Amino acid sequence: MDVHGSGEPPAALSIRCGDAAYTVQPADAPVLIGREMPAQIRINDPRISRIHARVDVRGGRWAVSDAGSTNGIYVDGRREQSLDVGAAAVVYLGHADGIPVAFAVDRAAAAPATTEIAIDAGIARAGAAVVERREELGYPPQRLEVDGVLSREVLAAFESGHAWPADDERARLETYLGWPPGAVAAVRAGSPAPEDESTEILSDTVQVEVMVDAVELALGGVRARIDQAPPRTDPAYPGYLDTLLGDLRRLEATVLNAGRATRRTDLTRLLDDIRRTHDDLNAARA
Repeated sequence: MDVHGSGEPPAALSIRCGDAAYTVQPADAPVLIGREMPAQIRINDPRISRIHARVDVRGGRWAVSDAGSTNGIYVDGRREQSLDVGAAAVVYLGHADGIPVAFAVDRAAAAPATTEIAIDAGIARAGAAVVERREELGYPPQRLEVDGVLSREVLAAFESGHAWPADDERARLETYLGWPPGAVAAVRAGSPAPEDESTEILSDTVQVEVMVDAVELALGGVRARIDQAPPRTDPAYPGYLDTLLGDLRRLEATVLNAGRATRRTDLTRLLDDIRRTHDDLNAARA
């Protein structure tokens, strides 16, 4: 931490970038903003340099500085090398009308919606893989939120490496991305991301057991969402059911994929459960 002068350290700093909000303590400084690791706050945008900006404490005050970026940081339309945050400030990254990052000194307790800055390398690796897969499929964050997969806040915190989604959230995400159950946890542990739906043939006993558990969890999540379906008279009803049917088809494909490599009675039972749920949902849609 770069601290000059004497006196009490500043209060915590709230940082908001898009849908993600963070709280930084003076002991966390310096905090880096950029496109890739080792930036703690990551922004997936071509205008953003790998390490774009640095947030630090100087003279007992929070300051933001350009970390040698290509496209710079801007305040009130002017490119700046550094600035004191004061009580609050908004900095634009990459262009005068670029990506806004809002800073505010938070003298009260952090709001519940904020996340303490903390980077887990495994979570960051898994989050980056999800970003790549999302973009490959053409799925913006808004689509995942509308389809009931993850809220934009949860997705942003995960993809930036700051938060690990709950079991049911990961199961929904894997189904939505066409990944086998357990893939996100496997990437966090160091495995490569699945290349596509057909490449993950799970033959190892432990892997299959993990897959079975994850599919059962995902199937339970689908059933819970069926119970939360809007009324038949709601215009959103057909689309809501179509999304669930797609999730069930992907679960079915995952189990069939695993079944090619191993013969297990639990896979047969699970496949029957998925197909029964699919048929019941189809009947409800008719």
